[in-house]
Amino acid sequence: MAMFKDVKAFSGFSVKEISEAMKFYGEILGLEISQTMGQLVLHIASGGTVFVYAKPNHVPATFTVLNFPVQNLQEAMNELHKKGVEFIIYKEKDFETDDQGVFHGGGPKIAWFKDPSGNILSVLERDSTE
Repeated sequence: MAMFKDVKAFSGFSVKEISEAMKFYGEILGLEISQTMGQLVLHIASGGTVFVYAKPNHVPATFTVLNFPVQNLQEAMNELHKKGVEFIIYKEKDFETDDQGVFHGGGPKIAWFKDPSGNILSVLERDSTE
C-alpha cells in the first residue's frame, strides 16, 4: 500500500524569529517566500515548499537542513559573501574544508553556512550533466 505516494509532502524546520528568517531567506538568498498563520513558507524552484516556523526554545539543527545546488559554486559563494554570509570552516579528521569553506572530499564540491538562527545550509556544485 503506497498511502503517501501521491501526497505532496513538505519539510520544515524551526527558527528563533520569523522576521529575521524572512529577511535572510527572501532578501539575502533571494527565495520566493510567503507567510501562512504567521509562519514562513519558502517556495523552492522544484515546485516544493519548506515550512519555517518560529519556536521560542529553538535549538539549531546540527545537520544540513536545506541544500542549494548551483552550476558554479565559487560564483554562488562570492555572491553570498557580498551579502555578508560567512562559510563554515571544518577542520575535523576525515572531514576538512579548505580555507574558503569548500569540502573536496568526494562527491560534489560543497560549502556550508548558517542562517541567523544557526541552522546549517549548503550550496553545492551540481554535475554539469544534470
